Parts: sequence; structure tokens; C-alpha cells
Amino acid sequence: MLVLNLCQRILFPMNPIYLTADRLFDGTGAATVLRPVVKIADGKIDSVAASLLPPATCAGDRLDFPGCTILPGLIDTHVHLLLTALDTNEAIIDETVKATDEELLKRGQSNARAALRSGLTTVRDCGGRGNIVQQLREQIRLGKVEGPDVIACGGPITTRTGHCHWLGLIADTHDQVRQAAERMLAEDADFLKVMATGGNMTASSDPMKAQYDPEALALIADIGRKAGKHAAAHVLSRSALPGVVAARYRTIEHCDWRVEEFRYEFDENLARRIIDQEQYVGLTLSGLARRAFLPQVSQWNIGPVKRLDMRFACERRMLDFGVRYTLHSDAGVRMTPIDRFDIGLRAAERELHLTPSEILTAVTRTPAEALGLADRGTLQAGKRADLIVVEGDPLRDLACLANVKAVMKGGAWVRA
Repeated sequence: MLVLNLCQRILFPMNPIYLTADRLFDGTGAATVLRPVVKIADGKIDSVAASLLPPATCAGDRLDFPGCTILPGLIDTHVHLLLTALDTNEAIIDETVKATDEELLKRGQSNARAALRSGLTTVRDCGGRGNIVQQLREQIRLGKVEGPDVIACGGPITTRTGHCHWLGLIADTHDQVRQAAERMLAEDADFLKVMATGGNMTASSDPMKAQYDPEALALIADIGRKAGKHAAAHVLSRSALPGVVAARYRTIEHCDWRVEEFRYEFDENLARRIIDQEQYVGLTLSGLARRAFLPQVSQWNIGPVKRLDMRFACERRMLDFGVRYTLHSDAGVRMTPIDRFDIGLRAAERELHLTPSEILTAVTRTPAEALGLADRGTLQAGKRADLIVVEGDPLRDLACLANVKAVMKGGAWVRA
């Protein structure tokens, strides 16, 4: 019967679809809807209601998912579709540098397909090589490749030996920074990304040092704003945080408050500015942060692992202070495959002491708000029909997110 209904949907796109399940989380923070009926028409949510009508009264296709939960499609605000998620940074960089553009595009296509089928209906790619991610984005838009909606920055702006310099968008001076930002806009980037500090992945960079002065950071953000684009800044220590906040970057990736190798200092005044300026921080739940579910990580005697307790305690303080946040995977970095976002979200529950409802909101409604995507993020009348169906109740056990039974993007079934 399911096959027949899907065929009918293809032949008669105006025919409404009615979905029912045991429960629904709509992303708004309201109470869970039990035995919901979701009506979908013309690619949008027409209505969400409790089940009051018998199946025979629904004029359209009706699909029931017993034992399941309907959720908004997940949004990951920080991924790298062209990276391989191997076990070491060196192996990932080596594979990326050696790959041809055609090979990287194929890798991106494979990752995009896996992402969508795992429940991600929108992703923001925070750094690839050249304009390959933009090419992938257009292939998906045209229906040539299966994948989530992709928001692309192209290449991240960085210094000659800075974090991710091996992706190729080098800018050391203010003039070069301007040129790099304008180049990405000319190559149809959706937003601008800068490496404001060094990163753990790139040995020649220093995460404790700012890679750009406040003037350069403001230049990038201003160029983006004038073009109607937002800007994102990679920040792995407090050295660059004041400049990034002053420049009003829309999102602060990682937002690390570290001032020394094993010392974090949360600044309430700086956090208040982040709140007042309606900026969002992106908290990273990549491989190392998944230590509770990747036993080998706890055995690693390296700084990023040894300071995890301090990092999470500082992030928890930031959340308690009221800073707006999203949760992201940084997929593509070591031990972080794009189709296992669920592990990162379970890590957020354990390490940041967030509730499942808070976590699900941080990967649906809040990222849609942060990225200006008013048409998605919640299951409400008029919103785009991006949704997933998972077996079980993720509001009780986030492990259910690994059991995706159906994915709908823009009213069209991807997986069912």
C-alpha cells in the first residue's frame, strides 16, 4: 500500500498527503502532539492536528507510522561535505589535497546523499575547495543529485599557514582579505566564513592566536552584509572573540573561551553583547566530543581530549547565561561521518546536560532562525514540508534518531 501511495504522489502532485504516527515534535517547544495528523499539500505543511477523524474521511493519501515520531527535518549548521571523516587529521588533509576537483565533487555527492537519508534536510557547509560545494548545491537544486539543501561558503578565508590553508583561499593582508571575500561572493557563496583563529586540525596554525586583527574581521563581515549575506567565524580561543563579537558575525563557530592550554575564562560582558546583538554560537559535537560513545578517544593523551571537561563546563555556563546556540557536527573532520549526527546529539545530552527537547530544538527551529530560513525548522501551517519519521520516542531516548524510517524534503519523499 505504501508503494501505491508514493506512486500516486508522483502522478498526482496536488493530491494531499496525511501522515499519522504515535507522536509529533513540532520544534516550537510546545507539548508533544499525540496521535497527530499532518496534512501536506503543494510541498508545504497545510495543518497539524490531533487525530480526530477516521482514516476514511481523509481525502488523499494517508500513511501511518505506528510506534514512530514525526519531527522537523534536521539542520546541521556546520559540515564539510568534501572531507572524509577518517581517523586522523593527517589522513583527511592528505586525501583532500591529492584529490582532483572531480573526485571531491563525487565525494560531496556521496556525503550529501548519506546526509539526507539520515534525516538532514538542510546543511551549511563551512569550507571546501574552490567552488565545488556551490556546484554540488546547484546539482541538488536541479534534482540531478540527491541531498539536503546546501548553504555554501565556498572556501574559508585563512592565512598562508593558517587553519585549513590547504583548501586554498589564502589572505594575509587587508587587501587580500577584501579580494578573498569578494571572490567568494562572485562565485555565488551563500555566506562568508573566516578562520579567526588557528585550528586543531592544521598543525601549522595556532588555535590560541588570532589569525586576523579586528579591522580585517570587520571588513569580511561588512562585505557580507552589504551583499545581503551573513558571516561565520571559526573561534577556538578567546583571542579572537572580542573582534568577532564587535564585527557582529551572525554565527560564532565553536565559540571557545580558552585563554591558556588548560584554562577557560567566560566573560559575562562579552556574552551579554552576543545576546544583545542577536548572534548565535555553534557548539561542536564532533569526534572527540563523542568520547562517551567512542571509547578509543578517552585513551588519547592529547590536549583537546584532556580539556574536554573544562570546555563543557564553560559551555554550560554560557548556555545558562542565555546565549543563543545551535548544535552542529563539524562532519568530515576526524571520526565524524555526516550520517551519524545522532551520536553527537547524544553526546550533547551527556556532556552539556541538555534535555532531548532542548537538543532537538537546537537542530531544528534555532538553526533556521540563525540562518534566516523562515520557511523551515518547525512543523507549522505554511512551512515547507521538511520532516523525518523515526522509530521510537527521541524525546525519551535520542538513540531513536539513528532509526530513520522516512524523510520528506519539500513535500517529496526521499526515503520511506
